[in-house]
Amino acid sequence: MDSRLLYVSRRTSSEADVRNIVETSLSRNARLRVTGALVASRTRFAQILEGPRPAVDALMDSIRRDPRHTEVAVLLYDDIDRRRFADWSLAYSGASVYVDRLIAALTARAPAQPDPADLRRLIQAIEELARARL
Repeated sequence: MDSRLLYVSRRTSSEADVRNIVETSLSRNARLRVTGALVASRTRFAQILEGPRPAVDALMDSIRRDPRHTEVAVLLYDDIDRRRFADWSLAYSGASVYVDRLIAALTARAPAQPDPADLRRLIQAIEELARARL
């Protein structure tokens, strides 16, 4: 069974850094059999990772240590029956004001458990942005 992880963070990186993240992630995620999507707004990242739990855990360890962002917050980590991003080792979308607002709403309140409706809206927005890039 695969797992899905959704995290958000505050971006501290340049556009060149983001291009490097995407290029590196495409090959690394494929090697680890991890799929997902990344949205990088001007101030935040939101990323969904899907795959075997040990591979997702290893990627998150690396992501947490990456100085190109701060305030990494895992909002969702669960087991899944099917992948939403099975066709992408990494679907990437650049700036999205809408997604930025969704992330801000989830992190501003900093609840121990994010509102499930807010999480669904963020996941749906990421899916729609990824599909639009095809």
